[in-house]
Amino acid sequence: MSSRMVSVLLAAALLVAGIHAAALRGLADAHYTSARLTLAEGTAPNSSLRAESLAAAIDSLRQALVLEPSNPLYVEQIARLQELRALSMRRGDPAANEALQLSLARYHDAVLMRPGSPYVWASVAMLKARLDLLDFEFYRALERAGWLGPWEPQVQIAMIDVGLATWPVLARPGRDAVIGALERGLLRQAPEIRRIAAAHGTLPQVCSEAGEKMPRIAAFCVKK
Repeated sequence: MSSRMVSVLLAAALLVAGIHAAALRGLADAHYTSARLTLAEGTAPNSSLRAESLAAAIDSLRQALVLEPSNPLYVEQIARLQELRALSMRRGDPAANEALQLSLARYHDAVLMRPGSPYVWASVAMLKARLDLLDFEFYRALERAGWLGPWEPQVQIAMIDVGLATWPVLARPGRDAVIGALERGLLRQAPEIRRIAAAHGTLPQVCSEAGEKMPRIAAFCVKK
């Protein structure tokens, strides 16, 4: 066989492989797209999702992962859907705790695949707080989220939400991280932060500790 023929066959094989890979990515994206609406609904404040919608979205993302198992976005989003599934259940239901554990396992996978994402670390911190596991991993996740995404609005909100929810039992490293996120977040997200603060009721404690050190927090604390 001539070298020219070998080159032609190799080029054809590469073209077929490329077309196959593109087709798989397209199918995976189609499955992800069908789950995206459910994810958007679950992110909205005071949203409630039906179990059937969550199950269908989780199934769609599982199919996307079969087609493209190395995509960290799909791994992270299926973790989020498992978390939403748990939050839709009755508080104290063993199935809800199991769903949270499944979500945490998926977030662990996402961290390994994309350790530089502040969103993944913020999600880990929030989920550990939901499980009442304020352990070393929780504080590491909170620290990494703040370090990798100090000016990311969603990261700021997640850290503030976690911090105000756990403030009475939060250790000093966690409080420092949350105070930093609060001071930065108040530049653009004061209304949302006030909503979160009203839900948790711990703002007076934060104000008494951080108000004198951080001017934006001080101004926020005195504003009616």
